[in-house]
Amino acid sequence: MNNNEVRERFEQVYNKTYDYINRFLLCKISSRETAEDILQSVYLKFYDKLKSDAVILDAKHYLLRIAKHAVADYYKSRRMDESIEEHIDIVDEKALDKMENDDSFTYEEILESLKNMDDVTYRIFMLHYVHDYTIEKTAEIVGLSPSTVKSRMYRAIKKLQNEIKEGESHAFFRRSKKIR
Repeated sequence: MNNNEVRERFEQVYNKTYDYINRFLLCKISSRETAEDILQSVYLKFYDKLKSDAVILDAKHYLLRIAKHAVADYYKSRRMDESIEEHIDIVDEKALDKMENDDSFTYEEILESLKNMDDVTYRIFMLHYVHDYTIEKTAEIVGLSPSTVKSRMYRAIKKLQNEIKEGESHAFFRRSKKIR
């Protein structure tokens, strides 16, 4: 294939598969930026393969396979860099229950803070707290285990505690020291 044919084939496949591969990566990777980086490298590998005149029978399947390998490599490299103990949090069921039943902070504040977190955590909160899905159903939808969903929720609650300012004495988030 000449360069124009390669470019046309690439654009055709890109337009048909972009949403599918992007959704897959957003479900598997906790950071939107990392997912976008991996997505870019997936399509770059595909483009290089097209330029080498390789025969690709099912482009969508080929791209998905590259994406799966990239996700595995990403998590393998993270395990090498950081110890597993740093990622395991003990879930505080009382804190999760209290947040579900407490309305002393505004919905808008929480939603704004959640939008700044990764897509998977945002989806977990929306499914569980807005759509009233159980932990198990939420885990099934996002493709994670229930314990991982609880851990993400717990870490997000901890992060929200640091970000949302308390106003009234009945505020849900408490600080042990005064803010300077």
